[in-house]
Amino acid sequence: MPMFRVLTSRRSLLTTATAATCLALTACSGSSTKTAITTPTDAATPPTATGTTTATGAAPVSSAPLHAPAGTARPAAKGKKIVVISSGQASISSSVPVGAAVEAAKALGWSATVYDEQLNPASAPGLVRQAIASGANGIVLDATDCPTVKGAMEEAKAKGIVMVGIYSFDCNDPLFGGGGVPLFTGVINYGPGASDIGKFTEGYGADQAKAVIAATGGKAKVVFFNDQEFTVLRYTGKGFLDEMAKCPGCSVVAKIDFTGAELGPNLQQKVTSALLQHPEANVVKSPYTAATLLGIGPAVVQSGRASKLYVMGGEGFAPELDLIRTGQGLNAVNIAPSDWTAYAAVDTMNSLFTKAPIADSGLGWQLVDKANGLPASGPYIPSVDFKAVYKKAWGV
Repeated sequence: MPMFRVLTSRRSLLTTATAATCLALTACSGSSTKTAITTPTDAATPPTATGTTTATGAAPVSSAPLHAPAGTARPAAKGKKIVVISSGQASISSSVPVGAAVEAAKALGWSATVYDEQLNPASAPGLVRQAIASGANGIVLDATDCPTVKGAMEEAKAKGIVMVGIYSFDCNDPLFGGGGVPLFTGVINYGPGASDIGKFTEGYGADQAKAVIAATGGKAKVVFFNDQEFTVLRYTGKGFLDEMAKCPGCSVVAKIDFTGAELGPNLQQKVTSALLQHPEANVVKSPYTAATLLGIGPAVVQSGRASKLYVMGGEGFAPELDLIRTGQGLNAVNIAPSDWTAYAAVDTMNSLFTKAPIADSGLGWQLVDKANGLPASGPYIPSVDFKAVYKKAWGV
């Protein structure tokens, strides 16, 4: 999710070893593009796992459907030098948006350099200071929340350096107490319905819950997994749980927290134990791609109950889509394209450089399952050629 690396988060979702596992599965990409500039239709009816029934009535739709970015002319600022700080290039959740941010910057004619936290968030303040020393005009922070780098961001702000985040939350966010001073120069414009970015992010999780409710005929019994290390997942998780609470015939039978350090056998064991303890469960909720691949999906398959469980996955990178295609422990994902998010962050930075209004990015999300929006192979392809729209707006 916006913001969703999933959405999407405070640090990288994978350790170096598990990221290597993910990258070995496929050519990793959050999305690709095609030439037509169109607005996609809302998500259609989610798939129904064997053992569940589809609710009658209208199918759940995206509360924030993807649409073309604003085409308003916003010429490229000239001669800018930026640094993109990745939370960990070994992770698919960072490498895809970071690569897209560099691509967008180069399209604008800028110099762009990547600094890598190498999955160690403690290195982030030093990298911000390194960017300051390099003479950068702008810094893009990938999945690094303001409180983690507050002192270094204050130094950058004092130097007049423009700072924009990808899946990063500012120091005044309510989850940090709400009393801090915001330090990001600007934020991505997700449209008029997203003035409260926290509530907007909750909407992503709420839409996942609506799909679950529909797929189970309003009789969902959910085993809910989350990683509370990541700010974005605290919001998406809350949105999911709040929406589930509105379903009178549904219940969350278990809420299980884990950390990124548990990805792999430890998480898989947690999932296996939960499914044994809750034979009544018919839904499993995964918070992000790495958790699906390195714990939840394998445990669901090995449980022998894959045909009776509806599994809602994470960001929908290509490895998760492969699981949907092959029926290997995953039914659906909710995709907020991370490469599009990166282009939007760079567009935001360009507008801040030129003192132009920050344009609507067109970002939102799209439910994808075996019947809706799933390509035959490879990554999800939005029906909006967002790169072409941005480049035309920049005059490049």
